[in-house]
Amino acid sequence: MKRHFTIFLMLLFVGLVVSCAPKIQQSFVSNNLAGLLNSGYKQKVDNFLIIFDGSSSMWEKYNGTKKFYQARNVIHGINQSIDGLKLQGGLHVIGDTKATKGTLVNDSLIYGMTNYSQAEYAKAVNSVEINGLTPISIPLVKSIDTLKNASGKTAVIVVSDGVQVSSDKVTPQEAAAKLKAAYGDRVCIYTILVGDDPVGKSTMQAVADAGGCGFATTEAAVASTEGMNDFVQKVFFEKAVAQKPVSFNLYVKFDFDKDTIRPQEQDNIDEVGSFLAMHPEIKLTLEGHTCNMGSEAYNMGLSKRRAESVKRYMVNKFKIDPSRLSTVGYAFSRPLESNATKAGREANRRVMGTINH
Repeated sequence: MKRHFTIFLMLLFVGLVVSCAPKIQQSFVSNNLAGLLNSGYKQKVDNFLIIFDGSSSMWEKYNGTKKFYQARNVIHGINQSIDGLKLQGGLHVIGDTKATKGTLVNDSLIYGMTNYSQAEYAKAVNSVEINGLTPISIPLVKSIDTLKNASGKTAVIVVSDGVQVSSDKVTPQEAAAKLKAAYGDRVCIYTILVGDDPVGKSTMQAVADAGGCGFATTEAAVASTEGMNDFVQKVFFEKAVAQKPVSFNLYVKFDFDKDTIRPQEQDNIDEVGSFLAMHPEIKLTLEGHTCNMGSEAYNMGLSKRRAESVKRYMVNKFKIDPSRLSTVGYAFSRPLESNATKAGREANRRVMGTINH
């Protein structure tokens, strides 16, 4: 009997150790960045901020596993999937966890905002332990201050069971609306529901809806390689739109031995000038040309003066930044027509424009 009792105690001890041991991180995600970038996608966000629910309600089991471990696996999956992206990253914690001992709950930013590192982010996620209530609203409102120095677009991702245990002054939906109001289209909010609590599901959907440009999904939907890759693609990437080639016909004719713009040529310059005013990213090279009458040295100076004349016109009339307009003279080295005829020589006295790529 004594021997059997000893064996029973040993088995009980082993069982307790196994049940209390931390869950091993599930590795279910493959990094799909190269495939996305090679298939015409581009990165659409500059920052990401995950809000990780480490509150006491996450200790409950769902489908045989504590919700906390399911949430942690999801965040590790996101971390694995975006490894290699250039981002600013942050991690907020819901609840008074080990990572935030000695601090106020609303100061629970345990990573960032800083240059994203996959390894450092994983350490921060692993430091979180379950404790405390569920003030979902607090980290959402706190995120307004967290993101104050972030530039560009930000994805805010809430991973939680949505169970609001504490009594906040504002609802999670109102908190999300405050965050959205602070940053407008620069912030999109995404929620990942862990578990199947009906109220939690409604809360998470409301938070995502308040963000306007995000969406709500579930842990079950992203807990696979295919599901996670789809989530990361939608949150962090967008299909690159092929840019149509910009073209226009700048062709300004000049009188013999003149560099002044003729009145009849102004409509053509105005068309191009107004286009440049609406597209400040475009730069233009103005190319001056002459016919072959006179010396090469003289015509080189004349061709440059003609190009500069068109540049001054655009700068003065359309306020184009002079640095966007470069000028060059080719004298009579690049004729459009034969210089053997009068009509050909007239066609060659011109300024043309080339977009700088």
